[in-house]
Amino acid sequence: MINKNSYYIFFICFFILLSCNDNKNLYNKNLNLYKDLVNDINTYFLDTNNTRINLSKYFSEDFVLSFYPVGHKKGLTINKNQYIDSVLVVKKNNFIFNIVHSIYLPGLDEQTYNIDGSVRVYYGATLTNDSINIEFSAYQTVNFVDGKINGIWEWADYSGIKQQMLN
Repeated sequence: MINKNSYYIFFICFFILLSCNDNKNLYNKNLNLYKDLVNDINTYFLDTNNTRINLSKYFSEDFVLSFYPVGHKKGLTINKNQYIDSVLVVKKNNFIFNIVHSIYLPGLDEQTYNIDGSVRVYYGATLTNDSINIEFSAYQTVNFVDGKINGIWEWADYSGIKQQMLN
């Protein structure tokens, strides 16, 4: 015969299992959105005739990109419009930016260490034009709110990229 405590333990385990599955589903949904963004950016840059890209649909209105170049240990930030403008400027200056490979991992809540729906990305990319070909790697932490990217924290060798562009 099953006692009352066994029912409680069963229901607690069942709800914990459902909770973990919900966060994994949220992660997969957010990951797919991020992969769509990468695909749109790669397509935009690789198609030399393409002059339009709708990046706004991927980002929340209060989106912030934080990055950490040399000399700025606390980082710098740009907002959604500044980020989109920077992508357009790269293309306007006849550069091709291509994310060549990515490794995706689920982000964890800092307090509980449970999957929280955020995405961690290690990627390799190239930045090329007629005279240079720069290969580099970067790491991103990508947070989401209501199905849109709300914040990206990125670490890359920006000084090395800039130095290669000047050579």
